[in-house]
Amino acid sequence: MAARYEIHGPTESTPVVEAWADDYIRFGRRSHWQEDLRNEIRARCSELNPSSEQILHATFFGAKALNADVENLMLYNVGSFKGAGRNGIRFEYGQGVPSARSGSTYPFSYRYALAQCSGTFNHWQPIRTLASFDWIDLGEFAGEKKLSQVWLALSRGQVDLADQACPPDAPFAVEIDLRPPVGRKPVMGNLLKSVFDGVISAFQAHTDTSVLPDAAARIASLIPAEPAEIENHLLDQRRALLGVSTRLVSPYREGVKWDPADHRCVAGELLAAEPVGPLWAIRGSVVEVNR
Repeated sequence: MAARYEIHGPTESTPVVEAWADDYIRFGRRSHWQEDLRNEIRARCSELNPSSEQILHATFFGAKALNADVENLMLYNVGSFKGAGRNGIRFEYGQGVPSARSGSTYPFSYRYALAQCSGTFNHWQPIRTLASFDWIDLGEFAGEKKLSQVWLALSRGQVDLADQACPPDAPFAVEIDLRPPVGRKPVMGNLLKSVFDGVISAFQAHTDTSVLPDAAARIASLIPAEPAEIENHLLDQRRALLGVSTRLVSPYREGVKWDPADHRCVAGELLAAEPVGPLWAIRGSVVEVNR
């Protein structure tokens, strides 16, 4: 039986981990070989030791389901990349599938490399900036509801907006600097999904008013805002440059479930900034991109 995957690197001269596989690594219910590949990627990436000017640049190659999130495929489903991504993480959806070292053909590939903080995406070009914002305080940024905290901060904060929204289903990139409090060294991989989903949600609007009062009340129990303010922000289409969603947020179990258009986020970066005080803060932009 042919091998289900192959993996190579890193070496002393080439700080890159590359893997090819018959299928992509699932979040749960992984097969034995997918579990082995996941463990190998994590172990090999732990050997990557970035300088102060380097970050982890992750690229996923292969067919992606329309509702699949690139950051999940590359990062969330695999690991936190605590060491390799300590200064930040850049990710993107690659074009095509590069040839495997062995000459075998695989439908999926993963690439994790050290790259300069000042670098750019390799597979996407910016078209125009949809939204940008300077430093916005996140407060203590504690607990499990970080997505809602990011969404509220941006919904209240000063942002610069483009004149026209992004076309429906158009791809975009999110570029964020995250400033931790003095003395904190966050694991960027553990924060990326919440930060990105919060940013993306802040530039969408919710339209289903039937679930809105319940959802807003649940959010208000978790973050410092009144339900009326939360409803107003969710319904506000003036900032919805990434489009509207029937149920951007909805009641789920004891809390809420957010459903932003992060499947259209084909590239992004979360970079660690130098601390200056006791609170968390973010700045960044959302950019329309193409090949």
